[in-house]
Parts: sequence; structure tokens; C-alpha cells
Amino acid sequence: MKKINALLISIVMFLSCQDAKEKASENVTNSVIEKTLNQVGVASENIERANQNKAEIEITYDGQNLFSKDENFKTIMNTAGKQMMVFSIDSEDAKINISFSGLKDMLDVKPIIGKNKEGKLDPKDANGTVVTIVIAKENGFVYTLLEGEATITKLVQDEVSIEFSGKAGTFLDANKPENWKPIHGKIISKYPVMNFIQVKKEELFY
Repeated sequence: MKKINALLISIVMFLSCQDAKEKASENVTNSVIEKTLNQVGVASENIERANQNKAEIEITYDGQNLFSKDENFKTIMNTAGKQMMVFSIDSEDAKINISFSGLKDMLDVKPIIGKNKEGKLDPKDANGTVVTIVIAKENGFVYTLLEGEATITKLVQDEVSIEFSGKAGTFLDANKPENWKPIHGKIISKYPVMNFIQVKKEELFY
């Protein structure tokens, strides 16, 4: 019995040491990651609220709803400087990508409005901010905004609201305006994960 007890104590001590090593290693890794992110100017918000991250989606294409209300969408927002903001809104079998890009002071203008006209996706050509929107459902469809406008109507830490309208179609329809169909959308993202690269959130929120 004494030998068994001694063996159990040895095992517990070994596992405790391993656990301590793993925690120490994890802390060092997290510290290095945090320092690296700080050095390149990256900050994040709402990561600790991942369970509250949810997006309400209302999108109609040619008069038909593309998604049901019970579909579970989550949002990640990435902002690079003041020239680009990208939203990745995903569910288990669907994906919505919305990208705003512009000239160096794009994000200083509130509200942020992006336009897509005649396929001009270069801010210089469009004389301002452009938007690209791709909406896809697995084994279903892939539509892209081919002409229209999108507005970020609200941008705060706890909620982002985006509205858009225009005409959309498949990638193969890009040069066939006769095939474009009307599209309208409203997206309300609650507690989206936000990543700010070389820009402060205080400069963005409104």
C-alpha cells in the first residue's frame, strides 16, 4: 500500500509540474503575441463576448429572402488603417463578405458610404469609397453586388448596422446588365469581433 501511495503522489507531482509548465508556456506565448500585436498596432474588441456575437440578416434578391431568420450568423470586422474595412459574416453554410475601401481618409467621413457603379472598384476611378459585397450559400448560390450603394448606419463597439441596395448577379453576369436583379439588405451585428490595425476605435465609432 505504501508503494502505491508513493507512486500516486509521484504521478500527481509530475502532472502538477507538467500543468505548471504548460501554463507558463501558454502565458509566455500569449505575452509574445500581445507584444507583437501592439508593435504592429493591432487591437481587438468583443473577443470575450463571443457567445453574444450574432447578426440579424434581412436580404432579398429579386424579391426573395435569401436566408431564414433562425440562421446563426456571426461577424468579424477587420479595419486596416483608414483605407479599408472588411466584414466577414458567417453561418455554418453561408458567408457574406462586405468590403469598404477608399482613399487615405475614407473613415473620417461619417456615415461611411460605399458605392459600386459599372464595376468601378478602384477608389480613384469611383472618386471616393467603393464597396464590394459577395453573398454565398453552400450548394445554393453566389451573388455579388454589381451596382449599388451600402451604408454603415451605425458603428459602435456593441453593434454595427449596414444597409445596402442595388442590383446583383453571379460573377458570370458581370458584363450582362440585363441579367442583374434587384437586391436589398439590412444587417445588424451584435457584439462583432473587431480587429483594428493601425487605427484607433475612437476614430471610427459613431
